[in-house]
Amino acid sequence: MTFCYKCGSHLVGTKKFCINCGAEIEETVQITHTDAAEATEATEAAEVTPNNIPPPPKPERKKLSRKALIAIISSAAAVFAIAVFAVVFIIIQSNKAASYDEAIDLMNTGYYREAQVIFNELGGYEDSEEFMILCQMMIEYDAAMLLMEKGEYEKAKAAFEALGSYKDSSEMAIECQLIMDYDAAKLLMNSGNYTAAKSAFLTLGSFRDSEKMAAECQSEIDYSIAKEHMESGDYEQAGAIFASLGSFKDSAKLAVECDNWLVYLEALALMDAGNHAAAVVLLEPLANIDFEDSRVHVIECNNVLMYTDADKAFEEGLFYTAYTLFRSLEGYMDSDDRAEECIQDLPTSGQIYRNPDFPGSAVSLRIKTPRDDPRPTFIKIYTEDGIHVSSVFIRGGGSPTVKLPANTYMIKSAYGETWFGPEEMFGDENAYYQTLLLEGSTTYAFKRNYNYTLTLRDAVDGNVGTRNEDRSGF
Repeated sequence: MTFCYKCGSHLVGTKKFCINCGAEIEETVQITHTDAAEATEATEAAEVTPNNIPPPPKPERKKLSRKALIAIISSAAAVFAIAVFAVVFIIIQSNKAASYDEAIDLMNTGYYREAQVIFNELGGYEDSEEFMILCQMMIEYDAAMLLMEKGEYEKAKAAFEALGSYKDSSEMAIECQLIMDYDAAKLLMNSGNYTAAKSAFLTLGSFRDSEKMAAECQSEIDYSIAKEHMESGDYEQAGAIFASLGSFKDSAKLAVECDNWLVYLEALALMDAGNHAAAVVLLEPLANIDFEDSRVHVIECNNVLMYTDADKAFEEGLFYTAYTLFRSLEGYMDSDDRAEECIQDLPTSGQIYRNPDFPGSAVSLRIKTPRDDPRPTFIKIYTEDGIHVSSVFIRGGGSPTVKLPANTYMIKSAYGETWFGPEEMFGDENAYYQTLLLEGSTTYAFKRNYNYTLTLRDAVDGNVGTRNEDRSGF
C-alpha cells in the first residue's frame, strides 16, 4: 500500500496528486487497465455465435416434443444474450478506462476543468468522484492565485481559507492578510500618520521590508520633532536630533543651520554685553555664508571697535591715529565731529618740549624758515646717540632761537599743514627729513658760548641739506 507523504492518506492507483490534500506525488505509476484488455481477449475467444455452438448430442432417434424444442431454443437464446451483454459490458468498461486515463492526463497537465467534465461523466467509476472534487479544488486554488496576482487580496484570502489544508492554502491566506496589512501601513505612512504606520510595520515583523519601513517612520517622527524644536527656537535640541538622523532628508543641512543659529545667538549676547571683539569673531564666518543679518552685525561690531580704538587714541594724544579711525567710520555716530576734534591748534613758534636731563643753555641756535612758505615746521633735536633733547615748533616764516647745552646733535625737520600734536605731528601725508651738513654729515657739534643759525629748506642762504625720513623714525 502507498501513502501520501504530506497527510498520510492511502494513495489509490497511480495518481500524481493526493485526493485528500492535493499534494503532488513525486513518483507515480502509469495507470493501465490490463485486466480489461484481457477480458476483451477472453470475450473475443469465447464469443458465442450460432455457428460455433456445439451440436447437442445426437438424441436417440425419436421425435422431440414441441415443449422440449421450445426449452432448447430458450436456453440457447439466453446463452447468446449473456454473451452479448458480457461483450457490451467489457467494451463499456474499456471505454471508461480510456476516458479515466485521459482525465488523469488532463489533470496532470493542468487542464482541470476538462478533466473534471470527464470525471463527472465517469460517475462512480473507480475514484472519479474523488478526482472530480480534487479538480474543483485545483480550479479554486488557481482562481485564488489569480485574485492574489490582481491585488484582490481580501477575495483571495477568503478563497484560500475555503480551501482549508489543500496545498499551501493556509499559508497563502496568511500571506494575503500580511500584504493587506502592509498596504494599510503604507497608506498610513503616505498620509503622514507615521506613529500608526510604525506600529503597523512592527507588527508585520520581517515581512518584506517592514523593519526598514518602521525605521523610516521613526526617522519621520524624529524629523518632525526636530522641526518643531527648531521653529520654537530650541536650536540645541533640534540640532542634536538632526545630527542623529544623519543623511535622512535634509537633516545634515538643518543640523548645520541649528549650529549656526546657536553661534549667531551667542554673538548677539556678546554684543549686548559689550564684548564686540568676541562677537565679531563668531559673526564673521556666518557673514561669509550670508547667514541672517550677520554682515550687518559684523559692520556694527567693527564700527564699535574702531570707534573705541579711535577714542582711546584720542585720549592718549595720538590725534592722527584717532583722526584716521574716525574718518574711516564715515558718519558712524559722531565720528565726523570727533575727527575734527583731532586737528590741533598750531602752537606758538618756539620750543614746546625740553628734556629736563639737558638743562644747559651755553649754545644758541637760531632756526630760519622761508618767509614765503606758510607751512609750519616742526624740529626735533636728538643727541648723537638718539636721546630726544628738544622739540621746536615754527609757524610759517618764523625764525625762533633755542638754548641748548653744548653737545653733538642730530636735527630732524618736518613740514605740513594740519597739526596733530607733538606725538604724531603732521600725520603720514606730509614730509619728514633728516637734516645734513653740506658735506653730508648727519651730526652737528655745538660748542659752548657759540651762536648757530640753521637755515632750512629752499631759503636763499640755506646751509643744510635733507634726507627723507619715515615718520615712525622721526
